[in-house]
Amino acid sequence: MKRTISVNLGDVTGKTWVINDLKELYRFAKVEFEYWEKSAQECSPPNNQLHTYFNGRNYFKNLITSIDNWKENLENWDDTQLTQHINNLQRGIFNPIRQHWLWSGHAFTGTFVEIQKSYGQHSATSFANFLINKQVNANGNKESFIGTLLAYEFELQNSDLTKRRNSEKVSLRHLRNTLEKTTNSLTGEVEQFKDNFALWNENTQTSWTDWKAQIEEEYNSVKSEQKHKSTEQLTNQKNEFISYIDGCRTRISDLENTYQEKLRLEKPAEYWKKSARKYGVQGSLWSLALISSILLGLVYFFDFFNSWLEGQETSIKLNTLQGAVIFGSILAVYAFLVKTLSKLTFSSFHLMRDSEEREQLTYLYLSLNNEGQIDGTSRELVLQALFSRTETGLLSGDSGPTMPVQDLLKEALKTK
Repeated sequence: MKRTISVNLGDVTGKTWVINDLKELYRFAKVEFEYWEKSAQECSPPNNQLHTYFNGRNYFKNLITSIDNWKENLENWDDTQLTQHINNLQRGIFNPIRQHWLWSGHAFTGTFVEIQKSYGQHSATSFANFLINKQVNANGNKESFIGTLLAYEFELQNSDLTKRRNSEKVSLRHLRNTLEKTTNSLTGEVEQFKDNFALWNENTQTSWTDWKAQIEEEYNSVKSEQKHKSTEQLTNQKNEFISYIDGCRTRISDLENTYQEKLRLEKPAEYWKKSARKYGVQGSLWSLALISSILLGLVYFFDFFNSWLEGQETSIKLNTLQGAVIFGSILAVYAFLVKTLSKLTFSSFHLMRDSEEREQLTYLYLSLNNEGQIDGTSRELVLQALFSRTETGLLSGDSGPTMPVQDLLKEALKTK
């Protein structure tokens, strides 16, 4: 385990050790761990709250454990790998141990442990602060004072300080005489100060009473004014809130009416939408039938007349009365069929248009009703248009059902 390393190890006093051999580092750690572990066991209850310097043994324990774990791989490591592990120890142990470790070889370390054992943590802290940090704890408790006193005696145990006691006695006698003279002088000054203070107190009370009365008057005035403003503001806010609530109620009522109208007209609108689609399909079918009939008729009559003009033999003899009647009957039936199919076609498309207009009129009515632009008369016109009787299907004339959209718009514009 003999490997060359470079480690700087320091304790709380600032003392440092430069260790260049791994084995020497291991031995050093073992010595310090054993010393502080034994000291910690001796300072167990009732003084079981140890000073922070006893925590240094935990760092040495971790150091010993780390080096023991290296033993199997240490021979295979080169200098770079070993340096990397030493750097890890530097960050994890060597740097923080400076705040928690006191070297066992200091002259006062044994006394520090005995003070911890006999008087507890506070005394040990005061002792260490006095000798290491050159500070005196001002906690004010007995244990701290004992620690400071023991540190003082430890540091000045060979001093000739006791030789100054005689000169201090002479100095104290002189101070006693000076104190008596000063006391007599201060007694007269105190009496004069009392008189002056009584006069000042009287004037101050008078001024305070006047100032208090003025402040109370100003406070009552401001309070009355603020109360009036608060009452007026509260009244205005109340009126605004009542107006807002009334508007909301009116709006809610309008929305409820619109919703009721929507529920009432939703199914008819859906029915008219389906009807428009159905009549559109029927119109397309009738249109296809009409076009097919016209094409077939044209083909048939073209072939018939072509044969007749060329003088060929035809199944119907036009030069006979019987043939003319039959041909005329066929023409009449064909014309009636074409007319009927055309009526059915235009009627289907007309009904489709009528259903689409009723659907759009429903939405127009709901929109105007939601905006409040429709009155009772307009409502009757719309409902009359929506639910008026529709033609049966076959158009009897050129005119269809009249839709009162223009009258509805005129009535809606009058309400604006």
